[in-house]
Amino acid sequence: MDPITASLAAKVVAVLAPYVAVGAQEFVRNAGKDAYEKAKTMFAALRAKWTGDEEATDALTRFEDKPERYAPVLEDVLREKLAEDKELAMVLSTLLNEMGPSLEVVQKMEEGRKVTGIEAEEMAGGRATVNQDIGTGEDVTGARIRRIGPQR
Repeated sequence: MDPITASLAAKVVAVLAPYVAVGAQEFVRNAGKDAYEKAKTMFAALRAKWTGDEEATDALTRFEDKPERYAPVLEDVLREKLAEDKELAMVLSTLLNEMGPSLEVVQKMEEGRKVTGIEAEEMAGGRATVNQDIGTGEDVTGARIRRIGPQR
């Protein structure tokens, strides 16, 4: 199996699992509206592309009902279908790339001094979230990023 196709299938399932497991509001809260729309588009693309393909449609439906149990099945079907359908592979790859990287930092502590969630020189794209639950804090910073956005 082509490792790029296998990786793409794994990434698609990783994005779709939380999409089908939690409600829309919860997904948007955790991943953002843009990620939600991309996941929704991915799922709809698979459903439309696989209309008439009983095995693939069944795998997608079962995954939608029980994502943890059927994720390996969907990933297996995806690997097979993506190897055969380069157009679908391109669509899904583009949607994944448009989502960009995602970074989530969670810090929980009773007391904290000189705490920084994220410190970076540059963030060109993607999404970063810092959640700090600090009882008593001194010199606490959620994120310190010198430059955000693509270079001009």
